[in-house]
Amino acid sequence: MLRQVWNAYRGWAKLARDMQSRTQQWNLAALLCVIAAAVFGAIASVAPNAASALIAGAATVASAVGAFLGRQIVGSGDESGWIQARAVAEGIKSECYRYAARAGAYAADPAVQKADADAASAKALAARTAELAKAATDKGLVRGDNPVPQGGSDKREPPTPMTKEWYATGRIQDQIDYYRGAVERNRKAADQLWWVAFTAGLAAVVAGALGVWQQQFAPWIGAATTIAASIAAYGLIDRRKYLIASFAAMQSRLEEILGLDKEAPMSLPDLVMTAEDLLDGEHRAWLPQMLGGQHQPQRQQRELQEPPC
Repeated sequence: MLRQVWNAYRGWAKLARDMQSRTQQWNLAALLCVIAAAVFGAIASVAPNAASALIAGAATVASAVGAFLGRQIVGSGDESGWIQARAVAEGIKSECYRYAARAGAYAADPAVQKADADAASAKALAARTAELAKAATDKGLVRGDNPVPQGGSDKREPPTPMTKEWYATGRIQDQIDYYRGAVERNRKAADQLWWVAFTAGLAAVVAGALGVWQQQFAPWIGAATTIAASIAAYGLIDRRKYLIASFAAMQSRLEEILGLDKEAPMSLPDLVMTAEDLLDGEHRAWLPQMLGGQHQPQRQQRELQEPPC
């Protein structure tokens, strides 16, 4: 039963990865169109009359394609879909660890024979898995197919029986390592995006200053401003800041759990429930934050959508 549910987790995780990858690719394409429209619009404003109409046409096409891609991204639901699929995957994974430790709802009743207790735990796991998946299937999502290969293994899959030492290393320490890496990746990405957006904004200021003496610099004010705003929106810097703070806090709290267990050893079920309850709480807070901070269709400045006079 555990392998079957673990494969369900892997399927939802695969769907989340696939949908996230598609979303990132289309968002990048939309961003490039926005930047192209801004650049072409600025060039068209100062280009000779012979080339101005052609360049303005390129700006209009890039603007239209960028707007279309932005609407398609939101309309397809891929971004909200991968967020929902990831939440389901993490929920099912957590239940697998609880089940392997016979913790919480899966704890054996001493008054019931082992075979009957195991059957009751398996039924409870199946019911909980179906309950978690319903949030995604109700939205039309279908999990991917990514079972553990025949004769293969997944190092994160809880063994049966699961020992406390394995859980501390294979689950808690693995999550600590993940959060540590995620904090660093998001911090680096946020810093890079900030500097790119800052540079584009500074270019707008410089263009504005130079435009006082040289009129041909004036169109670049709007272009640089548009580029700066688009990059900031594409990078979702506020979302990254939330993830940095949330992941750093989770890393610290999981380290505290391991530290407390060394000082006052817990039983395997107690350790599992303590860690999984913490992770579940983080996932429940993560879902609305991520859904509320999705990419929005790129908007073009009106002057970049119209050919210069």
